[in-house]
Amino acid sequence: MDSRQLYQEMILEHNKKPRNWGMLADATHKAEGLNPLCGDHIHLSLRMNGDTVDAVGFEGEACAICKASTSMMTTIVKGKSKTDAEQMVQEFRDMTTGKLDPAGPH
Repeated sequence: MDSRQLYQEMILEHNKKPRNWGMLADATHKAEGLNPLCGDHIHLSLRMNGDTVDAVGFEGEACAICKASTSMMTTIVKGKSKTDAEQMVQEFRDMTTGKLDPAGPH
């Protein structure tokens, strides 16, 4: 299986069965994202324990890629420090906007 096929399968799996789906009742932080061009609308909730992302959840109406990438992001940041989570999110933004080479060092 080549990497392209693997990525497609990962996106499909996270879209069909998103991880951390649902808002946290005891969230300490909440955010909302809306893409006015395509209509993707995501609500995100986090529970911090000190400086650590203790739990994360999301819900919303979005395309497969948006839902899958949000699902993947929630699994990656859970258990990370606030600083590490913010850095990961910024690197992802930089990669998707062409500011950072995905193959380069991070």
